[in-house]
Amino acid sequence: MDPSSCTHPLWMVCRVTGEVDIATAHALREHLLTALDQPGHRILLDLSAVTFMDASGLDVLVFVKRMAVRRGGALRLLAPPAAICRLLTASGLLGHFAMSHELEAPEQTELILPAT
Repeated sequence: MDPSSCTHPLWMVCRVTGEVDIATAHALREHLLTALDQPGHRILLDLSAVTFMDASGLDVLVFVKRMAVRRGGALRLLAPPAAICRLLTASGLLGHFAMSHELEAPEQTELILPAT
């Protein structure tokens, strides 16, 4: 798992690549909490290059979203792969996350699921 961040006019974009599992979830949580410290507290989490996520990754998503909301911010998932959408659905969490399919207009995009 390799997280990186860059700024966008409205969001802190955090891109994650590789596997998010029990071995990497803590590093991702710390990276996202650092991103939440930026003005606006709005994270657009690019999951398009994530190849695997387990329950520890879901825990990070739930925790970071909760922290963002408490700070008056938001967490939005960008282009989650179909496998992550299935994981969110199976866990009952799909409806708890705003999602965008592309970076250009996250505010205008409703829930979009990749084709399976």
